[in-house]
Amino acid sequence: MNVFIPHKKDFNIYFDEIMNYSSCMYTFGTFTDYNSSFDVVNIQFPEAIFNWEKPSQTQLEELEYNIINWKKSSKLVLLFNDHVSHYDSNNKFKKLFDLVHKHCDGVIHLGKYSLKKYNSLFTDLCLQEVIYHPLYQSLTGDFKIKNIKYKFDIGLSDKYVVSAIGNVRSKEEMKFIISAFKKVSTKNKFLIVPKMYDFLRLPKYFPYRFRRVYKALIEKWYFYPLKRNQYAFGLTFIDYNMIVDLLNKTSLMIIPRMRSLNSGIVFLGLTFDKPMLVPKIGNLTEIGEQFKFPLLDINKKNFKEVINKLTDKNFNKIFKTKEYKENKQQFHPQNIASKYEVFFNKVIQK
Repeated sequence: MNVFIPHKKDFNIYFDEIMNYSSCMYTFGTFTDYNSSFDVVNIQFPEAIFNWEKPSQTQLEELEYNIINWKKSSKLVLLFNDHVSHYDSNNKFKKLFDLVHKHCDGVIHLGKYSLKKYNSLFTDLCLQEVIYHPLYQSLTGDFKIKNIKYKFDIGLSDKYVVSAIGNVRSKEEMKFIISAFKKVSTKNKFLIVPKMYDFLRLPKYFPYRFRRVYKALIEKWYFYPLKRNQYAFGLTFIDYNMIVDLLNKTSLMIIPRMRSLNSGIVFLGLTFDKPMLVPKIGNLTEIGEQFKFPLLDINKKNFKEVINKLTDKNFNKIFKTKEYKENKQQFHPQNIASKYEVFFNKVIQK
């Protein structure tokens, strides 16, 4: 089966995990690269079609013209990451999302919550099904690791490492991380956030000394009473070989999503059997409950209660249980890849 994805492959390797086990031939390209040999057009991120820039009305009309032509020979399937672009406060992608939703022949939801809440966005003829996010299996085994100290010049062997991996998208998420970390009672705790919210970065035309003082004042304002030797933040993504090293050294992961429908970081944590502070939101609720993780109620902000359970010395025993291992197996990318193929065939045959 030939599948065309009309945008660049995402930095996140979650779909590589699926392709590693799939018999489908996946091709990435621009939406004008399509040809009628493709059985399925699979859009994973509508915004990526236009390189994450707001499309003009003319571009939207061109895309719709192409979609109508695609559907003469192929089926259009959307991977439903969310109903809107992440933190798109100006709704600059709304027309694009609406256009894609209108023409879908099939939709892959990443959880039951999503399917129940958003199935009405699509036509009655659109086939919709839940297929979960895969584990990051390729990062295990003999995957080559690079020491995180090359990014953060710190020693972690004597520390209780708390990490928040992934892009921190807002001050709201940043405050979530800091609030959670403050509730960790371990004395030697240390927080690492490789891609902190970019509010600390000032344009380079500001004098270096001013930028340095500004950063120090902002950190003191938001992170008090934390000391500078208790955390390390970066402003750029780190390679997966460093992420794996960080995960191996992590005792507790924080998932700071407060508005998102999904988070691949949860499946990264499951891959490495890590205690995770997971908010009770979107599809994350289903995954957290399935693995019997205590969930954070965003409204109640029960950080202390949840973190006490996660940091209890007996919590890690859950990762050794037969039930946990069997639950985890269903997310193996080989199983997920197989479900993609079955679903594509259902859409084609409908």
